[in-house]
Amino acid sequence: MKFISGMLIALICICGNFALAQPAEGHGPMNRRGAGGGEFMERLKLTDAQKADMMKLRSSMEKSMIEVQAKIKLARVDLRALVAADSPDRSTIENKIKEINDLQFQSKKVMVDHLFDAYNLLTPDQRKTFKEHMMRNLMGPWRPMAGARRGMGTMHAPMGGEHGEQ
Repeated sequence: MKFISGMLIALICICGNFALAQPAEGHGPMNRRGAGGGEFMERLKLTDAQKADMMKLRSSMEKSMIEVQAKIKLARVDLRALVAADSPDRSTIENKIKEINDLQFQSKKVMVDHLFDAYNLLTPDQRKTFKEHMMRNLMGPWRPMAGARRGMGTMHAPMGGEHGEQ
């Protein structure tokens, strides 16, 4: 009985981590630091046709993301019920966790597909601006020191130094 109780507590903690690992609505990659926003889109200097195509791509991506995120939420509800059962089945719980993991991968893939589709609409000059922007968003303003081990927390000046030179 103690083993099952301990197992349930561990599973509840794991499920909580899955829930916390997802970005809150409005805080995903397309909303961070202006990504996908007006300022960035202005810097790209898109033509009217490109703007229309980008809006179509974004709309399609958002619909796909809503579908996948809804499936993730439903699977989490199912997982909570599986964990809360009087006689939880380890195999069924593990399968549900794998299903959630697969859906999370699918969500990230939707975003990557969207970025590639958007990139393919751009001219070579626009692609350069796009890539620079994406690298800034992926790396953030700080990068680990050369040779520093992961997890040491050692950081140095922003990429390009204080004044943006590289």
